[in-house]
Amino acid sequence: MPALRLFEAFADETARAHWLPDVEVRVRTATAPRSFRADWAGGPTRIVVGIDAVGESKARVNVLHEKLTGAEQAAELKAYWRDRLAALKALLETDGDQR
Repeated sequence: MPALRLFEAFADETARAHWLPDVEVRVRTATAPRSFRADWAGGPTRIVVGIDAVGESKARVNVLHEKLTGAEQAAELKAYWRDRLAALKALLETDGDQR
């Protein structure tokens, strides 16, 4: 998966809705194809996404969900992000560009 395509899955609202439904974010910064930062709607948390190209056709994503209330919320969000990133991977591998 090229880094730019992965970045667009986070930065483009329509694309994001396909794999991260029912979540509203307020974008703070988006620097293609490397990073995306947003406030999570409905709470004080924010996400920081880093995207690293691994060659021309692969990329690695790192999601940091900040300002959590404690270990329980961290565990819940770890499972949540594991599920959502698996959904993103499946979407990009099957159809890919649903903007």
